[in-house]
Amino acid sequence: MNGLTARWAGASKDCTAFSAAGVWPLLAHLADGAGGAARAELAEALGLPAGQAADAARELIAAMGAMRGLDTALGLWTKRTLELRQEWEAGLPADAHRVLTRDPAADHRALDAWTANRPAG
Repeated sequence: MNGLTARWAGASKDCTAFSAAGVWPLLAHLADGAGGAARAELAEALGLPAGQAADAARELIAAMGAMRGLDTALGLWTKRTLELRQEWEAGLPADAHRVLTRDPAADHRALDAWTANRPAG
């Protein structure tokens, strides 16, 4: 995660504050389920082999969740037509995957409800 943040900082021309902590666990889970070139690219971005990524993401989420004053949540929203491999989806954190309906108002309400039920709302 620190390597990804450092690469972003090195590429930034502005005085911007950011951290890869918010996206790194999701990229790690995606790498675990990806194949071919996408798997290799995600592994490169993560800085570790894709086969180790999901476990590392779970460890990171647990470590961040144990920090006082820091709340974490991971969400993956997909189109209804995208079929996920069940064994991969089972490796996601509980309650992380949701499906979009293609109705923007309904999806907005669902996203708001999901967010409200996460740590610290």
